[in-house]
Amino acid sequence: MVEQTMLPDVEVVELENGFKALLVERGPLPVVASIVWYRVGARDERTGETGVSHFLEHMMFKGTDRFPKGQIDLQTSKMGGSNNAFTDSDSTAYYFSMAADRWETALEIEASRMRGCLLDPLEFASEKNVVLEELAMGEDDPWRPLYQATETLLYQVHPYHHPVIGYRQDLERLSAQQMRDYYHRNYGPNRAFLVVVGAIDKARAAARIRELFGSIPRVTERAEPLTEPPPQGERRAELRTPHSVVRMCIGFPTCRMGDRDDYALDVLAHDLGNSKNSRLYRRLVLKDELVTDVSVLNETRQDPGAFFVLCELREGSSPARVEAAVREEIAKQLEEGVGKKDLDRIRTQIRASFLFQDEAVLDLAMKLCRFEAGTPGGFRTLEGVLPTYASLQNKELREVAAKYFDFRRAAIVWAMPAAGSVPANAPKRRTVARKPVAKKTPSRLVKKDDKVKAGPKAKTKQKSKTKKAGKRA
Repeated sequence: MVEQTMLPDVEVVELENGFKALLVERGPLPVVASIVWYRVGARDERTGETGVSHFLEHMMFKGTDRFPKGQIDLQTSKMGGSNNAFTDSDSTAYYFSMAADRWETALEIEASRMRGCLLDPLEFASEKNVVLEELAMGEDDPWRPLYQATETLLYQVHPYHHPVIGYRQDLERLSAQQMRDYYHRNYGPNRAFLVVVGAIDKARAAARIRELFGSIPRVTERAEPLTEPPPQGERRAELRTPHSVVRMCIGFPTCRMGDRDDYALDVLAHDLGNSKNSRLYRRLVLKDELVTDVSVLNETRQDPGAFFVLCELREGSSPARVEAAVREEIAKQLEEGVGKKDLDRIRTQIRASFLFQDEAVLDLAMKLCRFEAGTPGGFRTLEGVLPTYASLQNKELREVAAKYFDFRRAAIVWAMPAAGSVPANAPKRRTVARKPVAKKTPSRLVKKDDKVKAGPKAKTKQKSKTKKAGKRA
């Protein structure tokens, strides 16, 4: 029997200027989560302005025509709520969690900053230093440069080529006027939608949304990016880093979020490297003792995404032997597919994660947003998620693996210690922003971590939970 997924009772409000709101009335707790999701991200940046989407996210908290500098966070704090934001390749989102008797303040703030952000030059100059420091911290992370190098090899034409946080030279040269032009070009009602979940009166909420957002003018529609051509052969690179441990990342180009293959890739990722029961963990960590850390990401996006395998080698392990072992295990998965017991276990894990995201209002709001923005069918795609996973059989999983896990189309990057690096047996400092391991949940089903998606992916595959206001990337 195929399980049917029940959609929440969503009221859709559509305005003439292209703005849409999804309203879900839900109790019993008197709390409300609201998210304004912009279809604006790193893919929309022009040459010379990389990083402006994420930088603008910072500036959206620095004052509007109605809420002066500091007032957005101050008002949120006074009302006992929280707010935050994140930027990734495809989107920028701003969200609030408030008590039910005061949540409409969040709507007033969002309506004000949709077109009324001040972008004060002095604030711009000050915040640029913050963003540049964030970029420097990312460069020190042992995984981010490796991941970005792999991503750059995979995407040589599509704007996914450049990191969400941008390039240092672009950020250093970026002017307040350039940001203002980007803001006015991209931030408008037809490039955004709103999701509200919680103890609301839907009729009152709809009326307030029309009042606050209905008169805001449209902006230019989103341009289609260049299409990435198929790779013509394996691409390889080697980084020399100040870190003492050898690491590897392999990337394969795949499909869009919401495609049927995307669900199959989630299952294959679980089977290959996302738990202690996975092929790569059993082989590389337990049996051969070649690596200390292995994980797999199915990183689908609004345009064709990628599938990544990442390893951290034990001291003295041969890189050639590790890569050969990874290739062997992928070849075995191509031949064998996913065993019945493993498939049952993986489906159970996915189902639990999917349903768990409905417990908190912010989690449910975030899930609705991700499907609305990321899939052709919008939030209604949720209805078919669990039935799709349940319908996947081993034959199809093998076909999907064969379709995408072709090393003639792969990008392989090694991060090797540079000369003079600290010896591998020196005491190690644990890095909080490290590559996530043992993912147990598909990307579309998990909360977004509130940081720029510029490392091994903050794109909701991490275990980390939503941070509080004041912890913006």
